[in-house]
Amino acid sequence: MSFVAKNYKKEFRREKILRILIGFAVNLAVALMVGLVFMLPSYFILVFSKDDVLRRLQAAEEVFARKEFKNLEEKIGGINARVSVFEKNESRRGELAPLFRKLAENAPDAVRLVSINVSKDANGFYTMSVQGEAERRDELLKYIDKLESVSEFASVDSPVANLLKETKTLFTLNIKIKPEAYKYEPAK
Repeated sequence: MSFVAKNYKKEFRREKILRILIGFAVNLAVALMVGLVFMLPSYFILVFSKDDVLRRLQAAEEVFARKEFKNLEEKIGGINARVSVFEKNESRRGELAPLFRKLAENAPDAVRLVSINVSKDANGFYTMSVQGEAERRDELLKYIDKLESVSEFASVDSPVANLLKETKTLFTLNIKIKPEAYKYEPAK
């Protein structure tokens, strides 16, 4: 039982629904505002981190483009080609060390070697030019005889100027090496 008249009941009901709707709208607005306030930092972090990630990606792409891996592959190919040419040349070359050893082993104590130069003459023979000093001329002559007996040498040429002094003789010998003892065929 209600003490309110019928026409006022309708107005109360409308007022009640209106208040509920306004309360619901206010609560919804407050919830949206609170959500917006709490979500804004996350949004900005997401946006800034996205920009940061894109910037890092772009920087990485630029570095990758600068490295020019194709150019690097070409350089490696060039180096490999040079190494193979070097190995071919090394396989075609004989060793000079045994010939140098023969020069040193046959030298008497009175003969001192100063320099050895190896060159190729017009006929394709290799020649060693040996310079040194002998205490006496006869020691130099013995050394020349020993070198002529070495099987790897085709000839030993001693200029006359080597024989002019009796003591402290500075000498130069030109020794032709046999082709089978030493050869060098550069790659073509």
